[in-house]
Order: sequence, then structure tokens, then C-alpha cells
Amino acid sequence: MLITAALPYANGDLHLGGIRSTYLPADVFARYCRLQGRPVLYVCASDEHGTPIEVNAAKEKMKPDAFVKKYHDRQEKDFQKLGMSFDVFHRTHSEENHVLAKRFYDAAQEKGVLFTKAVEQTYCPKDERFLPDRFVKGTCPFCAAADQYGDGCEKCGKVYSPADLKEPHCALCKTVPTKKTTEHVFFKLSACGPFLYRYLSETNLQSDVVAYVRNWLSGLKDWDITRDGPYFGIPIPGRKDQFFYVWFDAPIGYVAATQAWCTANQKDLADWWNSKNEIVHFIGKDIVYHHYLFWPAMLDTAGFALPTRIPTRGYLNVEGEKMSKSRGTFILVKDVLARFHPDSLRYYLCTITPNTTVDGNFAWADFQAKVNSELIGAYGNFVYRCLSFIVKKGGTIPPLGMKTELDAAFEKELSTFSDVVAKDLDQIGVKEALEKIMAFAAKSNKYFNDRAPWKLTDQSELDTVLHLSAKAVFALALALSPYLPFSSGDVFAQLGVKPKSWADLSPFKAGPTLQDVKPLFARIEDEAVAEEVGKMKKSG
Repeated sequence: MLITAALPYANGDLHLGGIRSTYLPADVFARYCRLQGRPVLYVCASDEHGTPIEVNAAKEKMKPDAFVKKYHDRQEKDFQKLGMSFDVFHRTHSEENHVLAKRFYDAAQEKGVLFTKAVEQTYCPKDERFLPDRFVKGTCPFCAAADQYGDGCEKCGKVYSPADLKEPHCALCKTVPTKKTTEHVFFKLSACGPFLYRYLSETNLQSDVVAYVRNWLSGLKDWDITRDGPYFGIPIPGRKDQFFYVWFDAPIGYVAATQAWCTANQKDLADWWNSKNEIVHFIGKDIVYHHYLFWPAMLDTAGFALPTRIPTRGYLNVEGEKMSKSRGTFILVKDVLARFHPDSLRYYLCTITPNTTVDGNFAWADFQAKVNSELIGAYGNFVYRCLSFIVKKGGTIPPLGMKTELDAAFEKELSTFSDVVAKDLDQIGVKEALEKIMAFAAKSNKYFNDRAPWKLTDQSELDTVLHLSAKAVFALALALSPYLPFSSGDVFAQLGVKPKSWADLSPFKAGPTLQDVKPLFARIEDEAVAEEVGKMKKSG
């Protein structure tokens, strides 16, 4: 199983939106599949080309290649702190991506799906260069907001082309641009309609997205894959001072990352990118058009296997508003992890990420409530109560003894628990599976309370309660390990066990001596939440 996560743009630090829509669901699924014993390769890379990179590198007085390396390294550090289990986190500004972009381009030429056409482009006579969207600024033609880029208005959200701007000027030197004709290469997406219709119909793709994407099939437009230099990207073979549009080479980064891993591990790329494997692309709904239409067409043309699933999640709002730096609702991963346990963030984001494209909402008070009442109240407290009580009774998990009807009923539910959770995770229902796990945590708490082992005088009966409770702790930690890798590791260390697979619950036996039992999490206090809300108000 080849699992990919949409490539984060190397233009800044990671924010919570991408974690919620893409990287966390992909990581939970990858970890779960590994536990099921499936051969898994989980790849990602930073997306490092394009005009925004040039613009922001210039603002920081850095060369583009140094700029993207800086943010690649920072993103990789944040991913590691959050527990992302990538087998490789590669880069699109790499030798592998250059080689593979040429391979895709050559294949498209051979298949006859490329053609050239003269296009009129915005041109700066002073700088003597064509101006991509982000190098043109002016007044929005819809809301009259000043100082907007040539591809869309940040104030009203409308999308347009540089030619639509009022009072346009070069973002570099303020000169009024002119128009100049240039020849570009186009990918004939309009000819791919029959193939894409079959692909969407015959593949196990997300149904709500497929219904949406089908509306575009009757009006497919050919795709300009050229950008005129100077441009930070991959040169188009045989074309002077022209480069691939970033959306041509960026998805090839999935294959390039796989190639980099294969090279490092002496494996063959064809062992992973082939039709016998399941290829799963995790994305956010903002890049649906590219991944459901452009990318499959590119893969098919180049002779590569197609994605079998493309799980797609919605946007993340913050306190009921769109994420915005100006409003103070743009929350960076590194800022949250500087103060809160990574598993707390992973847990909360999974609780607000259903298996649909519906948008989620991050609210500090809700984060606090879910962590304190669910993660700590239902799960963490049960683990600590159970294991600390066993420590008081000698510290060794006893074998099963005499069973009452209540014990037998709990044992039966415990035996089917992992299968129930697996059904949802197999369908990438991350939130749905988590709800079932936490429901069982509540039942385990109730069982422990109802059996009240502190009141039992019969040793055989007490042994049964402690054994089943410890087994429930293990089962919960195992099921939660794809979600909570850090704290699950702590539970396994306390139990003195090292599970290797999803099926490890079955042979759970008596005997482990508990090690250094302590609470898993600290409560999130009101003061901490108030400070975070206050930071947003100040920055907004």
C-alpha cells in the first residue's frame, strides 16, 4: 500500500488546516495499516516551485533554493514533533523530480497530448520579463480593494486573471505592464474525458467528491503547463527559458519521493507504483480539480498506476471564522506544540475530522473540553486508576480467575472491540473509529467502577477484574496508537509489553510487571486557554 499526503508548500510554517485535512488522517491510516501487517510506504515532500516562492524569497532577501530548504527543514521538524511517520519526506526541488518531470513530459509528447499555442502574457518592459500572476498587483475588479495580486483578491475572495486587474503594476518595480505574445505548451486535457469518466466511475473514490467533479467533465479545458522565465522551477526540455508550471511537477513529487526512498533502500520504483498495489492520496478539498482530473490524466499518459482512493477533507475554520493572519485565526503547529502535548492536538483534530469534505472548526474552549473530559476523563483516568491499583496489589497482572456474568459480558465485548474499530479504519473513517474507541473507554471505566475491585475479598474474583481491566487498557492503547503514538508508547512501557500488530490483543496474557505507572496527560487549565484566545485577539 502506497500512501501519500498532499505536498506542503515550502512558503512558510505548517498551520493546523493542513494537519487536519491531510497529514493527520494519512498518518493514522498508515500507522493502522502497518499494525495490520500490510506492507506500507508513506511518502510526502515539500512543494518548492512557483511564483509565490520567488516573491517571498525576495521579501526575505534569500535565493529561492535557500528559501525552500529553510522551510523544508522547519516543516520536517514540525512533522516530527507531531509524530508523523513518513517513510520519506522529500523535496520537489530534487534530482528525482527533475528526471521524472522529463519522463512524464516525454511520454505526453509521444502520446500526442501536448500542443503549442500562442498566448498573450503580461510583460514588464522595465524588468524585461513576463510577469506571472503573483508579480502583478493592482485594484480588484470586483470589490475595488487595492494592492491585490493578479490571481485573486484576498479581501473578497474572487478569482481572476492579471488582465482583469484595474490599475495594474509590476510588483517588482511598479511599472505599468504591457502585453506580449509567447508560445506555451498545453496538455490536451479535453481529450481525456472518456478516460476520466471511466476512472471516476470504476474506482473506489470518495462519492461526494466524485459527484462534484463529474460536473467538470463536459467542459474540460486544455491545461497550460508552461511558465516563462525567469521562474523558479524545472526547465522544459528543448524550450529556451521556459519552465513547467508548478502544478505539473508538484504531483510528480509523489513519485519522486517514492523513487528517493527506493534508491536509499535498494528497491524498485515499479514495485510500488503498479496496478497491483493500493495507492491512496490524502488531500484537502482545495486541490480536488488537480488530483481527480489533471493528475490521473498525467499518470495514465505516462504509464503509471492510478490512485485507488483519494480521501478528501474540508477546510479548518478557527473560532467559527476562516483562517486568517489578519484576524489572528491562523494557528501554526509549532505554536500549539510549544505549549500542549502533541497527542492532545492529534486527538482533538481527529474528533473534528469526519470522512467527508465538510469543514471543521477549531475552538480553544472545545479543545480544552474534549481533552479534559474525553482524552483524560474517559481514557487517561481509566488507564491510571487501573494500573495504579494493580501496583497497590503487587504490580503484576494476574491470570483470569472466577468470572461473573458482568465479567463474561465485558470479556465478550473486549474480544470484538478491535474488529469493530477496524471496520471504520479500513474505510478511512478516522473520526468514526475514534468515537467507537472512546465509547469503549467509557464502558471500561463503567466496568471498573461497577466491579469495584477495592471492595472485593475473593482473590479469584479480584484477579479476573484486574486481568480484564489491564487487557482493556492494552486494547485501548493499541487501538489508539495510530492516533496517539506518544502516549500509547507510554502505556506499553508501563505495561511492560511491545505490541507488533493489530492482532496482539488475542494472546494477551498474565504476568507483566508494571513499570513506573503515572498519569498520561496534564489537564488544560482555563488560564492557558484564555491566554491563547488573548493572543488571537491581539494579533487580529
